Amino acid sequence: MTRKIQKKRRIRRQPSSPSVPHDPSEILSKLPAKSAKRVRNESFETNRSARERPRLLVCFREGDKLFSFSISQQNNQNRNESYSYSLSPRIASYQMTKAEHHFPFTMKTDSVQGLICFQKTRNPIVWNPSMRKFSTLPKPGKKWEGKHITVFLGYDPIQGKHKVVCMPFDKRIDVCRALTLGSDHEQWRSVETNHNHLPTTGKSIVDFYGRCINGVLYYHAKLGSSERVIMSFDVRFEKFGVITLPWGKFRDPMPMMMISYLGKLACVGHVNTVNEIWMWVLEDATKHKWSLNQFTPRSQDGQGQFWQSNQFKLSGATDDGELIYVRKEILESLDIVYIDPKRKMFRRVEYRGIVDDGFRRRNGLGDGPLGELQVFNNHIDTVMSL
Repeated sequence: MTRKIQKKRRIRRQPSSPSVPHDPSEILSKLPAKSAKRVRNESFETNRSARERPRLLVCFREGDKLFSFSISQQNNQNRNESYSYSLSPRIASYQMTKAEHHFPFTMKTDSVQGLICFQKTRNPIVWNPSMRKFSTLPKPGKKWEGKHITVFLGYDPIQGKHKVVCMPFDKRIDVCRALTLGSDHEQWRSVETNHNHLPTTGKSIVDFYGRCINGVLYYHAKLGSSERVIMSFDVRFEKFGVITLPWGKFRDPMPMMMISYLGKLACVGHVNTVNEIWMWVLEDATKHKWSLNQFTPRSQDGQGQFWQSNQFKLSGATDDGELIYVRKEILESLDIVYIDPKRKMFRRVEYRGIVDDGFRRRNGLGDGPLGELQVFNNHIDTVMSL
């Protein structure tokens, strides 16, 4: 009897095992830097197939906090009719503090192979949402100090390299600066544009920010005194070209937005008075050949009038070729309209559970709508270090 009691007491006196953190980031923080990086990369490779599926990255800022949500882009299961439905998808989310100087919401930009680069700043800023990290790049040169610059981000799918292209803001150029990301040995270098031009990105309410499509970066510019064109930049060979606008040199027929559509450059706008979408698709950049598709999405119960209220904005297109229109603000759910230009059909999806009551209470967001949304379509995860 005495031996049993003593054995129990010895068991009680044994030191307890240390608690294991439930948060993977907490575990990684306790490892040496090289080990943490290796574990992170191995984990990323294990889940590569899931991570490379295109997602919607939805962000908004409240005070000095940046809130980011990643949700799956839903494929259309019934392309022969228009319909609406609600979803409660798995949502990957996080927040960052002291983001007011790093995330300029007024500057339109795009997600390029997992990285995001802001376009009008005093220093080039690259954001990797997967790593939750902002990286401020050095100025392209001493003469750029204190000046606003226009920045574009391109990606070469052959060599797997991101390149930042930097130009003076509000100034005609025939030479720009370029930087390849991912190497400590890379430096800014000068690249001749072969065309003296003025980038017009960020100078209008029209969405003129650049798009990188299959290794070619596109952005709006002016040649001479007023001729408006689209400039192209081959990211791999660092060569510039000029593409004539399909509607003429001097004035847009309506507010237009450049998007990637089935691997091609497209310019999309809509006519409110007749509820019609116009979409020009670049079929041949060398011959400046464009095709035009004008259509009105078929609707049920008047739901096709969604863009007349000016509550939705075009974000881009899915890999399947559906146009993505996102409501400009969030209440309890995120509303997205997907439009199929070929079948002239649409579907409206309500993503629930993004900003529910519990989320609002925890973050002091109140009951009102949350606006100033930035939506990045076809976003993928990357562990690339900057």
